[in-house]
Amino acid sequence: SARLAPCKATAAPADTGGPTDPGPTDPHASAKHHTHTLSATPRPSPVGHCYHQQAVLAREEGVTLDALFGYLRALLAPEPFAPTAQNNLDRLCAELARGPPPAPPPPLASREAADWFEAAVCRLVASACLGDGAASAEDLAGSRSLLLQLSGWLRVSVARASAPSPKRVGVALLVCIAALHLAPPPGGGGGGGDCGRDGEDSSCGERGGGSENDGEGVGESEGSTASSRPSEARAAALLKCLFCAVAPAVQQASQDVADAGRDRRLAQLLGAVTPLALWASQHANRRLWALAEADRSDFAAALARVGNSLPAVARSAAAPPMSAALERLTGFAPLAPALAAAERAARRRGAARRVVDDSDATGLVAALGGSAFAALRHLATSSASGGGTAADFVGRDRFPLHWHPSTAAFATVPELHPAAACAPATRQAAFPAPPPPPPP
Repeated sequence: SARLAPCKATAAPADTGGPTDPGPTDPHASAKHHTHTLSATPRPSPVGHCYHQQAVLAREEGVTLDALFGYLRALLAPEPFAPTAQNNLDRLCAELARGPPPAPPPPLASREAADWFEAAVCRLVASACLGDGAASAEDLAGSRSLLLQLSGWLRVSVARASAPSPKRVGVALLVCIAALHLAPPPGGGGGGGDCGRDGEDSSCGERGGGSENDGEGVGESEGSTASSRPSEARAAALLKCLFCAVAPAVQQASQDVADAGRDRRLAQLLGAVTPLALWASQHANRRLWALAEADRSDFAAALARVGNSLPAVARSAAAPPMSAALERLTGFAPLAPALAAAERAARRRGAARRVVDDSDATGLVAALGGSAFAALRHLATSSASGGGTAADFVGRDRFPLHWHPSTAAFATVPELHPAAACAPATRQAAFPAPPPPPPP
């Protein structure tokens, strides 16, 4: 497969044209020879055009998951490449939705397992990106069935350290996060597919204006959570499915480190879930509102499971070092607030953040684990200190993740001190008296 040139952290050239999206390719083609260039870019770029070019080449290689991420990242860069990337994203999602659904899940040890995972994720992401009016009732029923299949299959696969690799799970999580930040307008996606020759987008020279989010205000500008749409719910459900399947594996890998000092597997898994923890620290209270209350609780329980299983080296870092993998996500709008906050915290402590190389597994556990732990503490604190009464936030704005200082652990329910737990008012609130009988 072709190797992509790295994205330079420089301004775009004067001529911002370039290749449009290629013609249709097999959306379920094998990714076994792909070089994972999107996740291995040495230097991040603020220019969305760079990630659009990577997406185009990923489509030529038949690696649809990387193509989706490239288009989404092109739209969520500081300098978005729109409308070109949006149009090509719409075309790709339409092709995925029109194509045959993925076959039943293959055996875990088979060569097709990784390909089936990526095909299933791409199909579900396409359903979320197309918009609420672009999917029929039959398509939605098929997506629900596929999500259930993926959830059960992935839990077993990750627990057995089988395919897919943690790196590919991490890309899938980033795609879901990006899809949540680019919710399509009601009634369907954009205008891709109808412009240009042979359905290709002909406006490659235009940039800017296509992203709803930029800078540190990313993610909380949508106002009332009551405006959540079914497409957002589908993206959030897929994100929850992927993360809840990986969380138990993080716990097991942490135990393996404690027992035998094997930290490579834990470093790989943390590379997948730490960006999600950073994102959740800034956006979970709003972006996950589309989930049902029980699903939000499951999501919070998985975050607590990861946070409580982190080794001591991650839980004790006052200013954890930066990993090269997180540094490559600089400029990715959904993570911008969390990365900026971590940088400010390091400056306040007078510490220059060193960057841990991808080959240093022990250093990655400290860097990624420390970043995840700090992000979860921030999320638990912000969830517990929101304005209003507790009743105002039940099942709505407050994310159910809490920090218990007495046990130094995360939980999905607030910590009750013994005196408060035994107080009559608390008992009455938990077990209200029956209403009085009606008058005769």
